[in-house]
Amino acid sequence: WLFEHKITAILTSKISPSLSGRHDFLEFMTDCVINLDLRVLNQVITRRIRIVKYRGSGFASNEHPFVIGQSGVVIIPMSTKGLEQMPLGARMSVGYARLDAMLHGGFKRNSSILIAGASGTGKTTLVSTIVHAACSRGEKVAYVSFEESAERIVDTMQSPGIDLKPFVDSGTLRFLTAMPESMGVESHLVRIFDAIDEFKPDHLVLEAVSACQRFGAPQPAFDFIARLVDYCKAREVTIIMTNQTAGFHNAAELSGIGISSLIDAVIFLRYIESGGEMNRLLLVMKIRGSSHSNQYQEFRITNAGIEIADIYAGEGGVLTGVARQEREARDTADLRSKQAEIRVKEQELLQKRATLNAQSLQMKASLDSIEAELEVLRQEQSVSAEGRGTRGRLRDSQDGAPNSVRAEAES
Repeated sequence: WLFEHKITAILTSKISPSLSGRHDFLEFMTDCVINLDLRVLNQVITRRIRIVKYRGSGFASNEHPFVIGQSGVVIIPMSTKGLEQMPLGARMSVGYARLDAMLHGGFKRNSSILIAGASGTGKTTLVSTIVHAACSRGEKVAYVSFEESAERIVDTMQSPGIDLKPFVDSGTLRFLTAMPESMGVESHLVRIFDAIDEFKPDHLVLEAVSACQRFGAPQPAFDFIARLVDYCKAREVTIIMTNQTAGFHNAAELSGIGISSLIDAVIFLRYIESGGEMNRLLLVMKIRGSSHSNQYQEFRITNAGIEIADIYAGEGGVLTGVARQEREARDTADLRSKQAEIRVKEQELLQKRATLNAQSLQMKASLDSIEAELEVLRQEQSVSAEGRGTRGRLRDSQDGAPNSVRAEAES
């Protein structure tokens, strides 16, 4: 009768163990079957939808989460037919010249960036430095925090001299905070996606990846990050994430939930014990499509922001902090001592050369005098020889002349 009168019928049926098998015949009679499911995992509720059957048409057979909110039913596909990610853009400054140099010009726009490290290594401070630089250029930043409130972050960053409040007041920086357990993964995603579509930020900060594990299980956390990264890349939004690693030296799994392959750039912060104190080190581990520094640098947080300094690497090993300063002071003293010794030797050399030059001039003058005397003697010898020759010729001429002539010559 419905088919004859061209009426579309929508039937609902509740599935429960007590009703199992009572409405199985409906699956054969209907043209389309949609199954709705609600699951609770570690106190987190997730609604899922799956198209079981659609007669005469193709359809996506996978299970997809969905959310019922103020805008109605929102379905968030777990996957799409193709990746619609935009290529990496031009480089952007991180707000600190030394780090820009390590990155060979800064991060690339539309990239996914991960800043990982143990608790207290300076992840939020480094992120806030990047946010401050972006907002100073007039670029909009959406800051998603699962661990601290907006007021707490703004107030804490006053200590290292990073003032984010003017950008919050001007609307350039917008915070989106929530506890991970407050709603399901899909609700968090819809909330962030709506904020991106409405605010249209140039950059999005997610703090922190490690907090996403509180969604209930590793897989929902991975799905959340993967879909968020893909959504940002498709809209040319640079996404900057932080993650707290386990322990002080653990770099084996930087992301914590297996998303390292989705990340374009990784900065690793770690502690190092030296001279009875703990200091921070920074390493650029990865930048996709770009060269970068491969050396550890000492990372410091001061009242005027972050600072990056060379570490001492020599016979005494890697030194940072006070140990590095002491070693550099000793090296500087040794260098000055060597320089003073070199200057003494240079003066001694100059004096020796001056003495040698004076002796050389004196010897040359003596040689010139001898040569002059020798020349005079040679001239005198030449004159004497010439006189003897003249007298000899005259004597010879007188021997062959007549007596009267010779007598005259003799007279």
